[in-house]
Amino acid sequence: MRKLVYVRIVHTAADMGSLGEELILAAISKIGKEKWEENQKLIEKFWDELEMEIFQLNLDLEHTRIYQDGLPCEGEMGMKIVLNTAKLGSKNYQVIKKIVAKGAKIVATENPELLIEERNLLLEILKDSSTAEKEEAKQRYVARKDILLEQRDAYIASRINNTLENEEMGILFIGAEHNVIPKLAHDIEVLDLVKH
Repeated sequence: MRKLVYVRIVHTAADMGSLGEELILAAISKIGKEKWEENQKLIEKFWDELEMEIFQLNLDLEHTRIYQDGLPCEGEMGMKIVLNTAKLGSKNYQVIKKIVAKGAKIVATENPELLIEERNLLLEILKDSSTAEKEEAKQRYVARKDILLEQRDAYIASRINNTLENEEMGILFIGAEHNVIPKLAHDIEVLDLVKH
C-alpha cells in the first residue's frame, strides 16, 4: 500500500521567490502594515503547529518522499532550492529541510513550463504600468488561472502516481486552492492533515 500525507499549506513571501517582495508590498498597500504583520504571526503559528503534527506522525522518513507545490527539481538542484528558500525564511522549506535531514527524499513535483507561465502572468499584474494595462493583465491571469491550476494538479498527481513506490509514504505540501486528491491512483491511501 502506498500512503500520502496531504498537507494544505499557507504560502509565505519567501516561498514566492522573486515575486515575494512585490507581493509583500502589494499586500501591505491593500490591508495595511499592522494587519499584514498580524497575518505573518498567524502564518508562523500555523507552520509551528504543522511541523509538530508532521513529526508526531512518526513516519519512516527513510522511506518517505517529499512532494512540494512549486518545486520543479530534485537531486542536487532541488536541494539547493530547498536550502536557499529555507535560508530566506520560508517555514515550509525549513520543515522540508528537517525532514530531508532525517532521510526523506525530495521529488520534482511541478512542470517548470506551467510554473513559468503562471509566474509571468503574475509579474504582468505586479509590474509598474497604467491602470488599464494592469486590468488587462488581471483579465489575462483570470482567464488562464483555473486551467493552469487544473494542469498543475494533473501533473503533480502524475508525479506522485509514478514515483511513490509500494510501502512508501509521501508528503505533499500543497496550496489550499489545489485539488490533487481526485487525480491520485486508487491504491494511494491519503491522510489529509486538515481533518486531523
